[in-house]
Amino acid sequence: MGIAVSLDIAMRALLAQQAAVDAVAHNISNVATPGYTRQRVKMQALQGVGSPALPSAGGGVSVVSVDRVRDLFVDFQIRTANHNAGRHEARTASLRQVEIALAEPSDSGLRAAMSRFWNAWRDLSNSPDLTATRAVLVETSKDLASTAQTIRGSFVRLRAEADARIVSGANEINALATEISSLNQQIAELVGIGNKAPDLSDQRDLAMDRLSVLIDVRYRERDDGRIDVTIGGRSIVRGTQAFAIYGDPNVGNSNYVDLKFVADDADVTITSGQLGGLIEQRDTYLTARIADLDALMGEMITDVNVVHAAGRGLDGTTGIAFFTGTDASDIAVNTVVSGDLDKLAAATNWSAGDGTPPGDGTNAAAISDLQYASQAALNNDTYDEFYESVVSSIGAAVRGAQRLAQGQNLLVTQLEQVRQSTSGVNLDEELVQLNRYQRAYQAAARLISVIDDMLDQLINRTI
Repeated sequence: MGIAVSLDIAMRALLAQQAAVDAVAHNISNVATPGYTRQRVKMQALQGVGSPALPSAGGGVSVVSVDRVRDLFVDFQIRTANHNAGRHEARTASLRQVEIALAEPSDSGLRAAMSRFWNAWRDLSNSPDLTATRAVLVETSKDLASTAQTIRGSFVRLRAEADARIVSGANEINALATEISSLNQQIAELVGIGNKAPDLSDQRDLAMDRLSVLIDVRYRERDDGRIDVTIGGRSIVRGTQAFAIYGDPNVGNSNYVDLKFVADDADVTITSGQLGGLIEQRDTYLTARIADLDALMGEMITDVNVVHAAGRGLDGTTGIAFFTGTDASDIAVNTVVSGDLDKLAAATNWSAGDGTPPGDGTNAAAISDLQYASQAALNNDTYDEFYESVVSSIGAAVRGAQRLAQGQNLLVTQLEQVRQSTSGVNLDEELVQLNRYQRAYQAAARLISVIDDMLDQLINRTI
């Protein structure tokens, strides 16, 4: 009976060490697999069955489970950091595009266009009767209007692009939620039969990492291995169920989408992640910059038109607006003026038929002087000062977003290094473990050989 027990112990040892070698082989083969967590075979000593007359030293070894070497707290930290990193990265990318759209400082920017506009009025004030000077003023004014419309159009396009990325992000969230719920089902089935499903858990963790970049999520793991995931307190994954979200066009917000749950049309609460950054840019920052540009151009339209309408053209006409439109979206040179340059009201005083000059340039000079006038509607700044403050604020926002993004990315990188030091496959360590299990396997095999000799001695050589 004792030899049989020893043989059983040796067999268990062989099987246990073989399982450990298999785990090492699995680790080495997945050293470059994204999201893979190294695995270890958990063994435990078996209690022997003995008697007072013949006590047992033990029952050998048994494989309890194959576990992932994973620090769940580090996972939580990484996903929290991912929320903020995703938000700041989205903001940085959008703000850079805003900065590019402004093209400041350059000859093609609005600041240069405004400067040329005011200088053209000064030139007209010095040569009010020259057709060439009037033509230059009209073309310079058209360039100003075109530049303002182009910049505003770029801001609107950036809002539309952010909206499209939000819709795309919502679709990706739905796909990830479906994947996580499906993996929940598979993991729960394997856990139910005593398998912790480490490889499936790795796939689910990879999906969770990506989800945490897109949006701020919370999650908890159940005893059966399934995880529940929530956004703003609402479930998007509950066990094996996934709850989809969609983009609902908001008529009050230029038909840009609000994210809602398909189940009951409730709003999705988003405060961070890439989608949080995109929503912030679309609905707050870009909207404010469009409003700034509209305020600037709207004030210029109003002020220039008031002074121009008070003056007279070469043909004696008065009361004509120089610009049409109300803001940066539709500012344009009045076709009445551009079609008949004599209607440019450069003069304040004018007399017909009495031999006096056909007009002076005092009204053109008055319009050019608007450049230096403080405007109550622009925070008591001049046009140039107001625009400079807008450009400066955008530049400061870009730099601030870049610093925050760099800081969060550095934090994520450091946490990933901590995760890899715990969960990543280290080939040197695996080779040490392989040697250890190999020696243990050889010892178990040697034990079987010794038992075989004992049995041979007992059966064949005993007289």
